[in-house]
Amino acid sequence: MPKMQIYIILLPFVFSFFASILFLFFQLIIKKKYFLKILASLIIIFFAILFFIYKTKISFNNEQIFYLIFVYLCNSFIFLNIIQACISSLQLAVLRMIYFKPGINRETLTAKYSPAIIFDQRIKRLVAADIISVKKNYIFLKNTKILFVLDFFNLLKKTFATNN
Repeated sequence: MPKMQIYIILLPFVFSFFASILFLFFQLIIKKKYFLKILASLIIIFFAILFFIYKTKISFNNEQIFYLIFVYLCNSFIFLNIIQACISSLQLAVLRMIYFKPGINRETLTAKYSPAIIFDQRIKRLVAADIISVKKNYIFLKNTKILFVLDFFNLLKKTFATNN
């Protein structure tokens, strides 16, 4: 494989890495507006890609330019979803409930999403997925592969300083 093709294949991943580093930098210096920091880092690097393509246009054909932009956007979508996964699930459930039942009162929401109810629902899902088992009110981990996922999300939380 020619050197230029390897370069083209790896370049969107390098740009995605720089976007995540830029987001980490924003996390360290700006304390508020978490979602805007994600979007700002992704958009800044996107414009850096466009500038890079503009400056080196003679060496890229249209398919390669499309590949660079498309793969970067796909990587950005994946990055955005990984970072947001631990934050948005309960928020989306509450927003969905408010959307489908306009004018719902706070007590109904609180009753539906109390910590005890949410905990019981999560335990039931983990048992149904065969990740944990419950014996005589004791909970045991059945699938140790899940610890890798847990460690990965804990690392993301510590790295990007999320508060959930």
